[in-house]
Amino acid sequence: MQKGCATGFARLTTSVRAAIQWSMVRFRPRYLWFYLSLVLGSLLGLLLLAQSIATYYQVSRFMIAAELRREAQRHVSTLEREARRLNVTEPLELLALLRELREEAPQRIAWIRVIDAAGNTIVQEGEPVGEPFPAQRLWMAFELATPISEIRPTPRGNVLVTVLPLRLPRRPPAAVTPGSSPPPRPAGPRTGPRFIEVGLYVAGGRANFGRLLTNLIVNTSAAVGLVASMIILWLRFPDYVRGKQLEQQTELARRVQHDLLPAPDVQLETLEFAAGCTPAWQVGGDFYDVYPGEDGRVGLALGDVSGKGLPASVVAGLLLGAVRFSPWLEGPAHHEAATHRLNELLRTRTAPERFASLFWCYYEPGAGLLRYINAGHVPPIVVRPKENGAHEVQLLEDGGPLLGVLKNPEYRQGCVPLRPGDLLVMYSDGVVEAQDASGADFGMERLRAAILENADRPCSEIRDEILRRVQAFIGRSEAQDDLTLAVVRVRA
Repeated sequence: MQKGCATGFARLTTSVRAAIQWSMVRFRPRYLWFYLSLVLGSLLGLLLLAQSIATYYQVSRFMIAAELRREAQRHVSTLEREARRLNVTEPLELLALLRELREEAPQRIAWIRVIDAAGNTIVQEGEPVGEPFPAQRLWMAFELATPISEIRPTPRGNVLVTVLPLRLPRRPPAAVTPGSSPPPRPAGPRTGPRFIEVGLYVAGGRANFGRLLTNLIVNTSAAVGLVASMIILWLRFPDYVRGKQLEQQTELARRVQHDLLPAPDVQLETLEFAAGCTPAWQVGGDFYDVYPGEDGRVGLALGDVSGKGLPASVVAGLLLGAVRFSPWLEGPAHHEAATHRLNELLRTRTAPERFASLFWCYYEPGAGLLRYINAGHVPPIVVRPKENGAHEVQLLEDGGPLLGVLKNPEYRQGCVPLRPGDLLVMYSDGVVEAQDASGADFGMERLRAAILENADRPCSEIRDEILRRVQAFIGRSEAQDDLTLAVVRVRA
């Protein structure tokens, strides 16, 4: 056990030394207040701990002993008062009084005995532990008129033994007639100073200081807790600083990711575009893009990288750049070839668990066609208004598997007509898989209902209404995945 304690202390010392060295190397003026707080807190805790220990020691060693000596003096005074009342002049006659005095407080009085100047026991009540004080100490106490005391261990706990002089009334001299001899001296111990030894349990004295001792224990515990907290803060402060730095870097990454995405509302010559992206964490793996190409074509993309946080956001940024600068708007062959290259990029340059789904398409206003490839993404929804006020719904599923999973998969471009007034809704799986407190999914049916009920409204209002319904469905539960949505309408 000693070896384990020594090892733990050595580790603690090493950690403290490393923290101090790190603090000296990485010290920054902006953390000066924190260092000062730690120093002041440590000094305050040590001061409070030292004061509490000193006060506890003083109470337990001096104040309790002084209280027990005063109690012993009260018992002796009571005994002497009763002896005068009963005209008791000999110690042997005190046995009944000693027994009565001890029976009044058996939990506080261990024993009482009367001894002579030579240290011999004359009469006693209880079972004393240890021999009486030697005659030399008794005579010194008598000459100096001061009590003597010491603590003795007993089976029932420590006992404070106090010896005080015993003053009994003197026997009046017997009348002597002329010519007669004086009466004989009574049998018994020789006359001279007598002492009374009172043994009081120390635990009984603590009862008078119970609340004070409780407060001292609480103060000591609080001081130990404060010092321990300061030590923990000293040891964990480097991690705190690194965490703050990581938090700042994450915030910077969020801003960079936000800047890489297009504006949430974009008005093009042929299309009305509105999108929203809410990451589950500060940054996420979802992204969207919209930009014009040659011959009036407009490129649209929405992707979802597996996972959340910084790793997913890095891969999302990689895909976003690859989508923007690939020549995929030039025709179906270029589109399919670009998808193959994205698949190989993820498969060969990222970890196996880093894959992505992607829906990317381009709109040809002259032909009124939307050409797309769905690479393992949740199928977007096309809504076409009819003459009777109803709407026709079509899911866009043509394409191929997820990006970054298979080697040399087949991707095929799909094509659907888009006329003025038609609506295209692209979304990530975080929308339909959003869960409420019971674990139920928002689902495709709720999404379709939200789209159809608001299909005649502007794209920005449709986007806001869908996201509002998703958030209302989630309630107070935290979103488990990024929420990304893009609504596109062909202008008349």
